[in-house]
Amino acid sequence: MFDRRLVINFNWFLLLTVLALIVIGIFNLYSATSSFDLQAQNHYFKPQILYHAIGFILLIFITTIHYRYFKTLSYVLYGLSILLLILVLVVGRKIYGHQSWLSIGPISLQPTEIAKLGLIFGLARQLATADARFRAGLFDLLPSMGLFLLPTLLVNMQGDLGSSLFYGLIYATLIFARGVNLKIVVVLTGVFIIISVVAYLYFLSPYQKDRLHTFLNPEIDRKGSGYHMVQSKIAIGSGGLAGKGYLKGQAHKLKFIPERHTDFIFPVLAEEWGFIGSVSVLILFLMFFALILHVASHSPDTYGYYLCLGSLGLFFWHVVVNIGGVLGLMPITGVPLPFFSYGGSSLLTDWIAIALVLNVGMRRFMFT
Repeated sequence: MFDRRLVINFNWFLLLTVLALIVIGIFNLYSATSSFDLQAQNHYFKPQILYHAIGFILLIFITTIHYRYFKTLSYVLYGLSILLLILVLVVGRKIYGHQSWLSIGPISLQPTEIAKLGLIFGLARQLATADARFRAGLFDLLPSMGLFLLPTLLVNMQGDLGSSLFYGLIYATLIFARGVNLKIVVVLTGVFIIISVVAYLYFLSPYQKDRLHTFLNPEIDRKGSGYHMVQSKIAIGSGGLAGKGYLKGQAHKLKFIPERHTDFIFPVLAEEWGFIGSVSVLILFLMFFALILHVASHSPDTYGYYLCLGSLGLFFWHVVVNIGGVLGLMPITGVPLPFFSYGGSSLLTDWIAIALVLNVGMRRFMFT
């Protein structure tokens, strides 16, 4: 029998905030691809609409299932994501130096995006199960650390250092939300620094080192490795207070901004809508984060709490890393901007994460 309280407790404000970001993102993608020929533009724009439609259908389906059923399947879903990461190492396609794509007929999947959800499911289950006996020591962290390290290692083997670091951000979000001993934080920070130095000296490719050097000083190679960041800053700065107007941005139309439909889509928005438009979008994102946090804080159980916080980490760090990269505040890692960047795997991952949060929120009255 249908429970009317599910509709009453459905977070319509959260869904409307998401839809507002999606509408802005669709218009922005159309502008970003307006310098392409019609066939190329349709190659990106029409599939993006289709991905959103599929995502909305997935949202409806997922919200009809009690999220606690996902708890029983969490390790299965985590295991399937690990299998996909292994499979892509064997038969995956290499694009931009990363062997991160699986082709199934005309469909291409990026398991690194899907595995972010798998990691959230696995960590939420493990942390919720161990919650009562958790003592915030190093030994207590070992099971969750194992869940985090396995996909991180597999993604790093694909050559995708950015995604492997992103998994670490999701893990850190959940662990710090649970609470850890300050001494453990110091130890883990020291280990991270040591691993980072070793990775730089022995494992980073010349291309990845160039990106790091460019972040530290983009002016050393304005026409080479620093070109992306320099052009991004020029486009953002040229937008001024109110921007040049929709479809009137010159930096992307003259093709000065590379990857303007994916990694560098925010400079397109900033050039056309200026400081006011950029801040307005950031405010929408902040509202979005606050609404997810509100749902998490009112979750009826710890599994729902960690599921929401994992989803929050997924969105929050995507926004911070993407916009921080195009502003020159951190290295460019190729992380997409949620609801704005083109990409089927990332968009569907976002829709599923939203559905999980809405699922928890609409069942906050159910305590058994």
